[in-house]
Amino acid sequence: MNSQTESPSRKSDRREARFLLLPGQMKRGISDQKGVVAVEFALICVPLFALMLSALVMSVVYFTQSALDAVSDEMSRELLTGQAPASGNAGEFKNQACAILPAYMSCSNLLVNVRSVSSFADASTTAPQLSFDSSGAVTNSMSYDPGTAGSVVVFELMYMLPVLKNFDGFAAATLNNGSRLIISTSVIKVEPSS
Repeated sequence: MNSQTESPSRKSDRREARFLLLPGQMKRGISDQKGVVAVEFALICVPLFALMLSALVMSVVYFTQSALDAVSDEMSRELLTGQAPASGNAGEFKNQACAILPAYMSCSNLLVNVRSVSSFADASTTAPQLSFDSSGAVTNSMSYDPGTAGSVVVFELMYMLPVLKNFDGFAAATLNNGSRLIISTSVIKVEPSS
Protein backbone atom coordinates (compact mmCIF):
# COMPACT_ATOMS: atom_id res chain seq x y z
CA MET A 1 0.00 0.00 0.00
CA ASN A 2 1.26 3.42 -0.87
CA SER A 3 2.37 5.58 2.12
CA GLN A 4 0.40 8.51 0.76
CA THR A 5 -2.89 6.65 0.79
CA GLU A 6 -3.70 5.33 4.23
CA SER A 7 -6.97 3.85 5.26
CA PRO A 8 -9.22 6.04 7.42
CA SER A 9 -8.99 3.59 10.32
CA ARG A 10 -5.17 3.87 10.44
CA LYS A 11 -5.39 7.70 10.49
CA SER A 12 -7.75 7.63 13.46
CA ASP A 13 -5.48 5.12 15.23
CA ARG A 14 -2.55 7.50 14.84
CA ARG A 15 -4.61 10.43 16.16
CA GLU A 16 -5.61 8.41 19.22
CA ALA A 17 -2.02 7.34 19.75
CA ARG A 18 -0.94 11.00 19.96
CA PHE A 19 -3.06 11.45 23.05
CA LEU A 20 -1.71 8.38 24.82
CA LEU A 21 1.44 9.24 26.71
CA LEU A 22 3.89 6.45 27.23
CA PRO A 23 6.48 6.84 30.01
CA GLY A 24 9.11 7.98 27.51
CA GLN A 25 6.72 10.61 26.12
CA MET A 26 5.64 12.09 29.49
CA LYS A 27 8.26 14.81 29.36
CA ARG A 28 7.10 15.92 25.94
CA GLY A 29 3.44 15.89 27.09
CA ILE A 30 4.13 17.98 30.18
CA SER A 31 5.91 20.64 28.17
CA ASP A 32 2.90 21.07 25.88
CA GLN A 33 1.70 24.68 26.25
CA LYS A 34 -1.61 24.49 24.36
CA GLY A 35 -4.51 25.99 26.33
CA VAL A 36 -2.36 27.64 29.00
CA VAL A 37 -3.75 31.09 28.26
CA ALA A 38 -7.33 29.85 28.63
CA VAL A 39 -6.53 28.22 31.97
CA GLU A 40 -4.73 31.32 33.27
CA PHE A 41 -7.62 33.55 32.23
CA ALA A 42 -10.08 31.22 33.94
CA LEU A 43 -8.08 31.61 37.15
CA ILE A 44 -8.04 35.41 37.08
CA CYS A 45 -11.36 36.29 35.40
CA VAL A 46 -13.50 36.38 38.58
CA PRO A 47 -11.09 38.58 40.59
CA LEU A 48 -10.55 40.76 37.51
CA PHE A 49 -14.27 41.30 36.96
CA ALA A 50 -14.77 41.89 40.70
CA LEU A 51 -12.06 44.54 40.64
CA MET A 52 -13.55 46.23 37.57
CA LEU A 53 -17.06 46.16 39.07
CA SER A 54 -15.88 47.53 42.41
CA ALA A 55 -14.02 50.35 40.62
CA LEU A 56 -17.19 51.20 38.71
CA VAL A 57 -19.35 51.15 41.85
CA MET A 58 -16.92 53.32 43.80
CA SER A 59 -16.65 55.82 40.95
CA VAL A 60 -20.46 56.18 41.03
CA VAL A 61 -20.28 56.62 44.83
CA TYR A 62 -17.67 59.41 44.56
CA PHE A 63 -19.54 61.05 41.69
CA THR A 64 -22.73 61.00 43.78
CA GLN A 65 -20.85 62.46 46.77
CA SER A 66 -19.65 65.32 44.57
CA ALA A 67 -23.15 65.95 43.20
CA LEU A 68 -24.64 65.89 46.70
CA ASP A 69 -22.01 68.37 47.91
CA ALA A 70 -22.95 70.72 45.08
CA VAL A 71 -26.65 70.52 46.01
CA SER A 72 -25.74 71.02 49.68
CA ASP A 73 -23.69 74.13 48.85
CA GLU A 74 -26.57 75.67 46.96
CA MET A 75 -29.19 74.83 49.60
CA SER A 76 -26.98 75.97 52.49
CA ARG A 77 -26.76 79.34 50.77
CA GLU A 78 -30.56 79.53 51.08
CA LEU A 79 -30.24 78.88 54.82
CA LEU A 80 -27.31 81.26 55.22
CA THR A 81 -29.12 84.19 53.65
CA GLY A 82 -32.40 83.50 55.44
CA GLN A 83 -34.23 82.76 52.16
CA ALA A 84 -35.08 79.17 53.08
CA PRO A 85 -38.72 78.34 53.78
CA ALA A 86 -39.79 78.94 57.39
CA SER A 87 -40.02 76.22 60.03
CA GLY A 88 -42.75 73.71 59.28
CA ASN A 89 -42.13 73.85 55.52
CA ALA A 90 -39.69 70.93 55.31
CA GLY A 91 -41.42 69.55 52.22
CA GLU A 92 -40.94 72.80 50.32
CA PHE A 93 -37.24 72.90 51.24
CA LYS A 94 -36.78 69.27 50.17
CA ASN A 95 -38.58 69.96 46.87
CA GLN A 96 -36.14 72.81 46.19
CA ALA A 97 -33.24 70.43 46.83
CA CYS A 98 -34.80 67.75 44.62
CA ALA A 99 -35.18 70.23 41.78
CA ILE A 100 -31.40 70.59 41.51
CA LEU A 101 -30.49 66.92 41.97
CA PRO A 102 -28.89 65.22 38.95
CA ALA A 103 -31.29 63.14 36.86
CA TYR A 104 -29.91 59.77 38.03
CA MET A 105 -30.64 60.58 41.69
CA SER A 106 -34.12 59.92 43.06
CA CYS A 107 -35.83 62.40 45.36
CA SER A 108 -37.33 59.53 47.35
CA ASN A 109 -33.81 58.54 48.50
CA LEU A 110 -32.98 62.06 49.70
CA LEU A 111 -33.18 62.91 53.40
CA VAL A 112 -32.96 66.48 54.73
CA ASN A 113 -32.19 67.29 58.34
CA VAL A 114 -31.93 70.97 59.40
CA ARG A 115 -31.58 71.82 63.06
CA SER A 116 -30.74 74.96 64.97
CA VAL A 117 -28.22 74.75 67.81
CA SER A 118 -27.15 77.31 70.40
CA SER A 119 -23.46 77.53 69.39
CA PHE A 120 -20.83 76.04 67.08
CA ALA A 121 -19.60 73.90 70.01
CA ASP A 122 -23.02 72.24 70.20
CA ALA A 123 -23.04 71.35 66.50
CA SER A 124 -22.70 67.58 66.16
CA THR A 125 -21.70 66.40 62.70
CA THR A 126 -21.59 62.67 63.40
CA ALA A 127 -23.39 60.46 60.91
CA PRO A 128 -26.87 59.51 62.09
CA GLN A 129 -27.77 55.88 62.68
CA LEU A 130 -30.71 55.25 60.38
CA SER A 131 -33.29 52.62 61.25
CA PHE A 132 -35.72 50.98 58.86
CA ASP A 133 -39.12 49.35 59.07
CA SER A 134 -39.99 46.01 57.48
CA SER A 135 -40.65 47.62 54.08
CA GLY A 136 -37.23 49.34 54.02
CA ALA A 137 -38.49 52.88 54.77
CA VAL A 138 -36.51 55.12 57.12
CA THR A 139 -38.16 55.42 60.54
CA ASN A 140 -35.93 58.23 61.87
CA SER A 141 -37.63 61.58 62.18
CA MET A 142 -35.90 64.40 60.35
CA SER A 143 -36.18 67.92 61.70
CA TYR A 144 -36.46 71.20 59.89
CA ASP A 145 -35.57 74.30 61.88
CA PRO A 146 -33.77 76.87 59.71
CA GLY A 147 -33.35 79.20 62.68
CA THR A 148 -33.44 82.99 62.63
CA ALA A 149 -30.83 85.69 62.00
CA GLY A 150 -27.71 84.88 64.02
CA SER A 151 -28.66 81.22 64.65
CA VAL A 152 -26.15 78.41 64.17
CA VAL A 153 -27.69 75.80 61.87
CA VAL A 154 -26.53 72.24 61.17
CA PHE A 155 -27.66 71.18 57.70
CA GLU A 156 -27.38 67.51 56.72
CA LEU A 157 -28.25 66.34 53.24
CA MET A 158 -28.25 62.54 53.05
CA TYR A 159 -28.70 60.29 50.06
CA MET A 160 -29.26 56.53 50.11
CA LEU A 161 -27.53 55.30 46.95
CA PRO A 162 -28.64 51.79 45.89
CA VAL A 163 -25.53 49.64 45.36
CA LEU A 164 -24.55 45.97 45.25
CA LYS A 165 -24.83 44.40 48.69
CA ASN A 166 -21.93 41.99 48.25
CA PHE A 167 -19.95 40.76 45.26
CA ASP A 168 -16.97 38.46 45.70
CA GLY A 169 -16.03 40.01 49.05
CA PHE A 170 -16.67 43.61 47.96
CA ALA A 171 -19.51 45.24 49.89
CA ALA A 172 -20.33 48.87 49.05
CA ALA A 173 -23.58 48.96 51.02
CA THR A 174 -23.42 50.62 54.44
CA LEU A 175 -27.12 50.39 55.32
CA ASN A 176 -29.33 47.39 56.08
CA ASN A 177 -31.55 48.09 53.07
CA GLY A 178 -28.66 47.53 50.61
CA SER A 179 -27.86 51.21 50.08
CA ARG A 180 -24.81 53.32 50.77
CA LEU A 181 -25.43 56.39 52.90
CA ILE A 182 -23.80 59.49 51.44
CA ILE A 183 -23.84 62.58 53.64
CA SER A 184 -23.03 66.23 53.02
CA THR A 185 -23.01 68.36 56.19
CA SER A 186 -22.74 72.12 56.59
CA VAL A 187 -22.64 74.13 59.79
CA ILE A 188 -23.52 77.79 59.18
CA LYS A 189 -24.49 80.92 61.04
CA VAL A 190 -27.51 82.61 59.52
CA GLU A 191 -26.71 86.13 58.35
CA PRO A 192 -28.52 89.03 59.97
CA SER A 193 -31.37 90.22 57.80
CA SER A 194 -31.14 93.73 56.48
